[in-house]
Amino acid sequence: MANEHRVPAYQRWMVEEGVPIVRGHGVSDVMTLELGDWKRMGGQGAFIDMTGMEGLTGLYVVEIPPGGSLKAERHMYDELMYVLSGRGSTEVWAGDAEQSASSTVFEWQAGALFSPPMNTWHRLYNLSGDEPARLLSATLAPLVMDVYHNAEFVFDCPFTFRDRFDGRPDYFNVGERTMNEPTGSWVWDTSYIPDVRWDSLKEDSRKTRGAWSTVFEMGGNILAGHIYEFPAGRYQKAHYHSGGAIVVTVRGAWGYSLMWPKESGIRPYENGNADKVVRIDWKEGSVVSPPGDWFHQHFNTGPEPVRQLALRLGSQRHGVYFHDIQTRGGVLLSVAEGGTMIEYDDEDPEIPRLFQEELARWGAKSHMDDPTPTWAGRTADV
Repeated sequence: MANEHRVPAYQRWMVEEGVPIVRGHGVSDVMTLELGDWKRMGGQGAFIDMTGMEGLTGLYVVEIPPGGSLKAERHMYDELMYVLSGRGSTEVWAGDAEQSASSTVFEWQAGALFSPPMNTWHRLYNLSGDEPARLLSATLAPLVMDVYHNAEFVFDCPFTFRDRFDGRPDYFNVGERTMNEPTGSWVWDTSYIPDVRWDSLKEDSRKTRGAWSTVFEMGGNILAGHIYEFPAGRYQKAHYHSGGAIVVTVRGAWGYSLMWPKESGIRPYENGNADKVVRIDWKEGSVVSPPGDWFHQHFNTGPEPVRQLALRLGSQRHGVYFHDIQTRGGVLLSVAEGGTMIEYDDEDPEIPRLFQEELARWGAKSHMDDPTPTWAGRTADV
């Protein structure tokens, strides 16, 4: 019995919810996951519990039947919802479980990203009568549930966060982007992103030359993220950070990621630690989660740019001390300068060799040394 109580509350809760749980370092295609009847949610669903999430973040897939809706819910944790397919609407209100005449309603479609404000009631509807709508949701449920280990509190606390949601009709707008001078990142302060796959980004060559990105903050959350696009025939510099990050490939043909513990060194193959390197192949619809303090880098071996949605702890507006301490070296600062990123000149020679080998397998070539491709301009400046 004592050992049973040592199982973290979130892990027990997932089992009790009665839907499939998928584990590992990644999932090749969230659109083909087997789902189960999710009584509490009122739809079909499955949990994804990847190694790198480390009890900090949670992930699930939920599907709404044609013309149907999910049950209304509220919860004491951050949530970011990405629409994989379909179109629908969300109704949000504060206070009692009964829907309010003054509730806020917005519509969404495939590619949209939004965040129900903390502890607000929200209900999702499928506006199509022919096709199901499928969404991928990242949460801080594991962190919160393990702290309180009381589901009744997490899902039925009456407190209203008036600083998070004021009920105005235009709450779910696209917001504005500003430059955060200390970090050099464009920050999108928004409650709704219409289409992560195609919305405009800002040129950002710090991890990959010719890449484009934007950081986003939603709903006063500490669960934040960024959108990152980089060209065909190129790969990112390896880096590491704390656990909990989730990377979703939202557009692109195919590629792969390499991950290894930092104890294996910046040159794991050269150091005789090839067996410690984990490779994850991905395509549009894949998710991966690098464990905390593991170097990882993403390689685009497809014929077109790849765009990824990264969901993680690390708000630039609301500090989280344990996270800030773990990443204070800086993921955009080289290891040689006290950061956690490996510059190309310092990387293991086996990494570019393997990349060339993989490109040849697909009949493609490296563009690492080419000028920035002209097609990058199709991703509009901000």
